[in-house]
Amino acid sequence: MRVLLDDLARTPPPRATVALAVVAAVLLALAAFVSVPPAASRCAPVGPPTHLDRTPLPSSDPISITVGSIDACSSLQPVGVDTQRRIEVPSVHTPEQAGWYRLGPTPGELGPAVVVGHVNGDGREGVFADLDDVEQGDRIAVTRRDGRTASFTVTTVVQADKDEFPTTAVYGDTRDAQLRLITCGGALDRSAHRYDDNVIVFAAYDGWTSTP
Repeated sequence: MRVLLDDLARTPPPRATVALAVVAAVLLALAAFVSVPPAASRCAPVGPPTHLDRTPLPSSDPISITVGSIDACSSLQPVGVDTQRRIEVPSVHTPEQAGWYRLGPTPGELGPAVVVGHVNGDGREGVFADLDDVEQGDRIAVTRRDGRTASFTVTTVVQADKDEFPTTAVYGDTRDAQLRLITCGGALDRSAHRYDDNVIVFAAYDGWTSTP
């Protein structure tokens, strides 16, 4: 007699059906008392500043950045521009590393400070892999070399075609201290080895906290 394996998978013997039902009931009962803990955060929490003063700070190189809502944090590597006058980014082989545009204002200083990071690289998620999940009102903290942590609140998140990058909005002068976070987004153009868009987070300076 030939027995089809699919038939066995779909129709277990009556005794097996009863046994499976008993096991399922026990598992459901246990699940009611067992909760799965949330994944541990790898970054320090970001709270409001202790000094609620929006007066811009003096220049001081940034050391690290934390975007609390997406659990993203990194030290900050200074970057400049390449031979084609495009902003540099950290190596794609270290996608977890963020970079600070050293030719612009420092975070907390008057003007738009700019931080860049990869969405992925070398088969790993980048520091800004979830940047498009950031929302208005989220907090960002940047630790500076002068012993202060500058606090920012997200005002806008934009996804823009790279061929229509909003250069003036990102790099233009401002009347207060602001922050921009930039990464890749949109569809991946495999032939050109690049993403079609950029995700840009705009944030306003709120104040500062003394670094522990």
